[in-house]
Amino acid sequence: TEDTAIEELAAEAEETTPAAPTSLRLLDGSSLVYRAFFALPESIATSTGEPTNAIFGFVSMLVKLIDEHGDEPTIVVWDRGHSGSKALHTEYKANRTSRPDLLKEQWEHIPEMVEALGYWNFAIDGFEADDVIASIAERTRAAGIKTTIVTGDRDAFQLVDDGLVTVLATGRGITDTKRYTAADVVERYGVGPELIPDLWGLKGDTSDNIPGVPGIGDKTASSLLQQFGSLENVLDNIDQVSGAKRKENLTNHAEDARISKQLATMRRDLDPGPVLETMTALAAPMPGFCRDCLT
Repeated sequence: TEDTAIEELAAEAEETTPAAPTSLRLLDGSSLVYRAFFALPESIATSTGEPTNAIFGFVSMLVKLIDEHGDEPTIVVWDRGHSGSKALHTEYKANRTSRPDLLKEQWEHIPEMVEALGYWNFAIDGFEADDVIASIAERTRAAGIKTTIVTGDRDAFQLVDDGLVTVLATGRGITDTKRYTAADVVERYGVGPELIPDLWGLKGDTSDNIPGVPGIGDKTASSLLQQFGSLENVLDNIDQVSGAKRKENLTNHAEDARISKQLATMRRDLDPGPVLETMTALAAPMPGFCRDCLT
C-alpha cells in the first residue's frame, strides 16, 4: 500500500542518514600556527630550503591531539577580520606584528594539512576566530554536543560549561596542553567562566592590547569580583573599594574598563550556517570551503 511504501522509504532514509556527532573539536587555527612557528627553529626546512617549522609544528599538534584524546570531528577556525573591535579601541591587537615572511611562505600549505587529516577549515568574513568558535560552541551546547576548544587564547575560558564545553589550552612548546573545566578556571583565576570578561575588563590583557585599569592585576581584579560580583558592580561601588590610588584609577579609567570587558567578551550570535546545516555529515567536504580564507 501507499502507507507501507512511505514507511519503508522513511526507514531507509533513517538508516542512511548519518547521526549527529556526540562530540566536536574546535581549533583556533591562527593561535596554534603562530605558536608552532615561534616555538620551533626557523632552520626546519625541506631539502630544497623551503621553511616548514610552522607546518611541522601545527601538524604535530594535531597528531598529539589524536594520540592523547582520540580522533573526532574537527573544525579548524581562522581569523578573517577584527569583529568590529577596532572601532571600539583602535589599539586593539595593534601590538601584533605582521606575519613574518617565513610564515607567509608556509601559510598556504596549512589548510591542505587540515584537509589531509579529514578536518574542515572554516572562517566568517569580518570576524575573528574566537567569535566564530564561541558562536559554534553556543549552538553545539544547545544541541548537547560535547565540545573541546583548542586554543592559546585565555579569553576562551569564558566559554567553559561543565559537561559540554571544555578548553584545551596550549602551554609551552607545541604539544603541552591542559584541559580546563569550570573548576579549573576558578582555581586559576578565583572566578568562574562567566566572569572572565569582567576580569579582563579590570586587569586588561597585554597580549591583545586591552587596557583595563592601571594598577589592577590578576589578584586584585579577582578579589574585587569576588567582593562585588561583576565589573559593573565594582564601578558602581568605588567608594567601598580599599586604597585611595585604586579608587582614583577605577574612577578615571571606568570607561576603559567597560570597553575592555566588551573587547574581551566573545560574540555568540554569529550564524555559522554551513557548520550547523551539515553537522550530521562532518566527514563530508566543507560546503563553501575557501582556501583564500587563510590569505
